[in-house]
Amino acid sequence: MTDYKKYNDRNNGINTDTRTDDRDYDIINIKNLDDGYNDDDDDLAFDFLTPQESSKPYTVSEINSGIAQILELHNTLVWVEGELSGWKRYPSGHCYFKLKDERSQIPGVMWKSAAAKLNFSPSDGMAVFAIASIGVYEKAGYYQLSVHRLMPAGIGAQSIAFEKLKEKLSKEGIFDQSRKRPLPRSVSTLGVVTSKNGAALWDIVRVAAKRAPQTNIIVIDTPVQGDTAGEKIAKSIRMMNDFGGVDVMIVGRGGGSAEDLYAFNEEVVARAIYNSKIPVISAVGHEIDFTIADFVADVRAPTPSAAAETALPDTAEGRRYFEQCAARFAVGINRYFAAINDRVGNIKSSKALTYPFRILAEAEQSLDEAGGRVRQSMKSILTASDASLKSAAGRLNSLSPLAVLGRGYCVVINDGNGTTVKSASEVEIGDRVNIRLADGTVGATVTGPIETATI
Repeated sequence: MTDYKKYNDRNNGINTDTRTDDRDYDIINIKNLDDGYNDDDDDLAFDFLTPQESSKPYTVSEINSGIAQILELHNTLVWVEGELSGWKRYPSGHCYFKLKDERSQIPGVMWKSAAAKLNFSPSDGMAVFAIASIGVYEKAGYYQLSVHRLMPAGIGAQSIAFEKLKEKLSKEGIFDQSRKRPLPRSVSTLGVVTSKNGAALWDIVRVAAKRAPQTNIIVIDTPVQGDTAGEKIAKSIRMMNDFGGVDVMIVGRGGGSAEDLYAFNEEVVARAIYNSKIPVISAVGHEIDFTIADFVADVRAPTPSAAAETALPDTAEGRRYFEQCAARFAVGINRYFAAINDRVGNIKSSKALTYPFRILAEAEQSLDEAGGRVRQSMKSILTASDASLKSAAGRLNSLSPLAVLGRGYCVVINDGNGTTVKSASEVEIGDRVNIRLADGTVGATVTGPIETATI
């Protein structure tokens, strides 16, 4: 086993954070790559012994190491075309991902020295050409591509499908903000569409227990990845609507690769969210992950935990707010009653309540004084009025015909027609006249000649 051990020591450690592959491949044309660096290893070839040939069984580690030797000893560089998925660069500088096509996928690793030469930023869904060698990660027992050069080849099939569906739904107005509904301010029942075995559900339950433990949670266990996951997610959304009584619904799952999340990019899921009568919060993957479901949902949360925090108001915060309001109300009430007490105290110490009889006596005295002033005023008014009346009567009396009669004059009235005789020519001998004197009237008959007097 000496030769095997020598080979294994040189190649052990694939897919660990401490190993780096410092081989330098500067040749871009795959046809010109030198694959002769394994020529000297022919004497290191390892073949598994049959049970008849072996004196003891192989360990699992020996099986994996042997496969690695067989695979890598005769391996040349390969040129691979595929679509990136699950691309992630670790703090060590190494990058891990998968290359896939429509039928299959293979894990890949790009060590720090090779990754440092990248002249673009790889991302999920990107179609690439890779120059790689095929290796084995012995610890986990799977083979992988050790990529030495990576070049962009265009947009991957899934990315093209994603953009086409996004454009189609956008034209239909399914993403319009105007149709999205606000979340309810109070939630008594929360609906969750996710896998009961995933971490996303327990993240939601943990947040709900902390923020709003009184909330009812309705969970529809749903596969969230796989070929039929899209249809089942859509069906669960419809079931949640049919169930009734749900205030808001979270639809999502935890993180994963692009293909793991792809069910949430299917049109059937988008239309189920669009047609939901219940407001929907999407919570798919991590903050950097975006799916079609995120664009359709009423609210997009970066993680399932954030979705629960968005859906459920913090009752502890609400309780603190209520306590603050109650404290302010108590202060206001105390101030109000303190003011009332001050007013009552002022009234109790007032003169009216302390010396009521004195107030009454003073009031009677004031009334008497006012009555005296009224009587004096009335007397003065009457005296002045009497004097004024007598003066007016005197003036009227001086103008009265009776006053003239009192001085010896009389008024002669023709008894026949009742007219006042003003001239001697107005009567004839024999006419009856009445003579009005100051103190009475006498009757007379005209007997003498009528002469006109000259004054």
